[in-house]
Amino acid sequence: MRWLAAALALALVLAACGGETPTASDGRLRVVATTTQVGEAARGVGGDDIALTVLLKPGGEAHDFEITTTAAAAIERSDVILESGAGLEVWLEGALATIGGRDRLRDMSAGIELRAPDDAAQADEVDPHYWLTAPNASRMVENVRAALSAARPDLAGAFAERASAYLARLEAADVEIRRLMAEIPAERRGIVTNHDALGYFLAAYGLRFVGSVFPSLDVSAEPNPAQLAALADTIRSEGVTAIFSESAVNPRLAKAIADETGARVVDQPLYTDSLGLAGSGADTLDGMLLHDARVIHDALVGPAG
Repeated sequence: MRWLAAALALALVLAACGGETPTASDGRLRVVATTTQVGEAARGVGGDDIALTVLLKPGGEAHDFEITTTAAAAIERSDVILESGAGLEVWLEGALATIGGRDRLRDMSAGIELRAPDDAAQADEVDPHYWLTAPNASRMVENVRAALSAARPDLAGAFAERASAYLARLEAADVEIRRLMAEIPAERRGIVTNHDALGYFLAAYGLRFVGSVFPSLDVSAEPNPAQLAALADTIRSEGVTAIFSESAVNPRLAKAIADETGARVVDQPLYTDSLGLAGSGADTLDGMLLHDARVIHDALVGPAG
């Protein structure tokens, strides 16, 4: 834990010197969000009324994030800390024990029905990728609104107005996703991905999990040869023709499985653990969901007319 002690020490120095993290001098609510998804919800609801620090960057892996000195400073100064929750930020527990701020922590998974992974070997775990349906993303937005409003009741009206606009976009995205998924024939609805992250999306929109290259909720441990051979057999027996890669996961093993089975790795990656870069079209919650739906649709049916 020496890195955490060093991070805290530097955070305190930054606090004394001004540092790079927002101060309260402009009257804005100082908000720290852990992931890109929570950060985007906070940005959409908070607007210019908050000074936002998002700890993870697009393409980052949330499961094994390490606190930096800048992140420690932001946490130490924050008014509100928004976590994705559902067991995703295992690194945050130790950080808050050292830095402080547990009383300012709010869980954005509150009120969401969490599911077990599709892989039976992980049945005792909770799948943290709940934001991959429009209704669950809407709940995240509502939770952000509630957290920000509780911290700044004087701004509750502005937060509610922005949240309402975001929820309308997510509702429209949900309608479009269901339309796209309805066009996929039943025999093509089996999905193989890099890791087991799409469970909520598949269950909500009528698709079926066939398998994943990394048979886990994260990619911290590579599969063994027997697991890869079993997946290849399943892909052949199920007639799967497309393997979906993800923006935050190296597609090397997926390409090897594709070469072995005659399937193809879809060129456009899905966004699961992270939103896309600004301007990618997958840099908002609704944009991410629509991007993923269109990639799946076009790979299994063909581009929409």
